[in-house]
Amino acid sequence: MSRIITQSLEAGLQRAFSLADAFIKACPDEVWAQKFGAWPVWQQLHHPFASVDFFLRAENAAPEAALFEPGVAELKTIPRETPEKSLIHDSASKAQAKVRDYAAGLDDVRLGELNTGLSGRLGRDMTHAATLALIASHLMYHLGACDAALREQGLPGVF
Repeated sequence: MSRIITQSLEAGLQRAFSLADAFIKACPDEVWAQKFGAWPVWQQLHHPFASVDFFLRAENAAPEAALFEPGVAELKTIPRETPEKSLIHDSASKAQAKVRDYAAGLDDVRLGELNTGLSGRLGRDMTHAATLALIASHLMYHLGACDAALREQGLPGVF
C-alpha cells in the first residue's frame, strides 16, 4: 500500500519532535522554570508529550502511568518542583516512539479511517490523518510559546 501521504505527515512530526529536542537542549535552567503564557516553560512541553497517550490510546484503554498528577499534564495545576530537563526529555522520547509506532502501522488508505479511541474521547470523528496532524500542530503550538520565552530573554530561539 502507498505511504506517500503518511510519510509526509511523519516528516512533520519528526520536525516537531526535533525542534522540541533542540529546545530542551538550548533552554537555560532559569527560563526552563519561568512562567510564560501562564505556565512554566517546562510544563508547556510536558503537556503535548503527555497528551500523546490521550490522542493514541485505544478505545476503553486505561491511561498510561503519568509523570505527574493529571492536572499538571492538563494545564490545570502547577507543581511546586521544577523537573529536571532529562525527565521531560525522556518523556519526549517516549512520546515520539509511540507516535512513530502508531504511524508505522498506517498507510494512506488507513489515514482516512477513524481513530476510534480519540473519536470516543472527544465526542467527534477523528481520522488517523487528523490525529497525526493534531499531534504535530499541538506540539508546534506549545513550542512556539517556549521559543517566545527564549526570545523574550534575548536568547536565540530554535525556529
